[in-house]
Amino acid sequence: MQKFTYSIGILAAIIILLSSCQKHTYDFSYAPANPKAGAKVSFINQSDAGESWVWKFGDGSQSTLKSPTHIYTKAGTYTVELMADSNKNRTITHTLQVLDSLPSIVVWSAAAGKTQSVDTVPQYEQVTLKAALYNPSKTSVTYQWQVDETLFVVTKGSLTADSVVGYYTNYGRTTEVRLTITVGGKTSTDSRTLTLVDNNAPALVMQTATGELWRQRVYSDIYEAAKPYEGDPTVITLANDSTGTLNGVTYDKRTLSIQGDKQVMALQVDQLNRKVYLILEDGLFVMNANGDHLEQITSIPAFTLLLDAGQNSLYWSDTDGTWVMPLVTNPLNTISEQLLGKIKQVNAIPDVARMIMQQ
Repeated sequence: MQKFTYSIGILAAIIILLSSCQKHTYDFSYAPANPKAGAKVSFINQSDAGESWVWKFGDGSQSTLKSPTHIYTKAGTYTVELMADSNKNRTITHTLQVLDSLPSIVVWSAAAGKTQSVDTVPQYEQVTLKAALYNPSKTSVTYQWQVDETLFVVTKGSLTADSVVGYYTNYGRTTEVRLTITVGGKTSTDSRTLTLVDNNAPALVMQTATGELWRQRVYSDIYEAAKPYEGDPTVITLANDSTGTLNGVTYDKRTLSIQGDKQVMALQVDQLNRKVYLILEDGLFVMNANGDHLEQITSIPAFTLLLDAGQNSLYWSDTDGTWVMPLVTNPLNTISEQLLGKIKQVNAIPDVARMIMQQ
């Protein structure tokens, strides 16, 4: 019995001795492998023992978390140290190379708002391409955007600014956006692939004097390129009405008397603003419902009129194509330079005889 107890004691001593001689591993890794200034670096503690930790990141910052994260504000080479249990014999170091801050591209669309970056963009919808750059030292930066200029139309900013606003004119394809920046003489690039998708909108349907039919979708202040319309031609036979009723008074181009005995070619009535728009033999005019304050908008003879109250727009056509402008709200029908500046050519289809807005 004594011999058995003695043997057990020796065995226990051997186990304790072996346990005390067991070597523990103290190590760590980090991600990403090639971090850049301004980006978050995650440090992963891979030690198989230890209860307390002290990290030194090489830039004067420290942490006592087991697996911390850290952001380096400047590029450079840093020695990162991890010490376990305040024991210098349980210390491991790794050298970390932080690269210059690289640009990243943020894409905002009007549909998604400016709360998220998107990779899918509807055609003819305003998008913002913006450079996201970490530059705490405010070093001088130059920007150069590369887009497919056969698809992308710039409406604000430029391709050499930190952001540019525009829209894409096609769908059913992908396109690449590339950004090149130069910071302190060093050049970096980033790219994004965008998927262009269709985008429904009301359509302006037009019929020319020779019977050709065209369709052009209308987005917020943007017009799709006109395309041949293959639908039913009878949908626009009621367009270009030349009669309208306002406050119980019917305005008819055949009976309307205009000062100077000018011939009325067509008219449209704006009931909300109490206006009547007229095509006379010498151009496009607007007058108040009681017949006073007749003011000329254009002097080029027009062919047809379309008033779209929902879009607050007036369309007309002449020999150069179709045009659009905001409805007149001034009580005296004053055609200011500011209002004239908002007149926009919608297309170059000549001699449009009828128009209708199709939802």
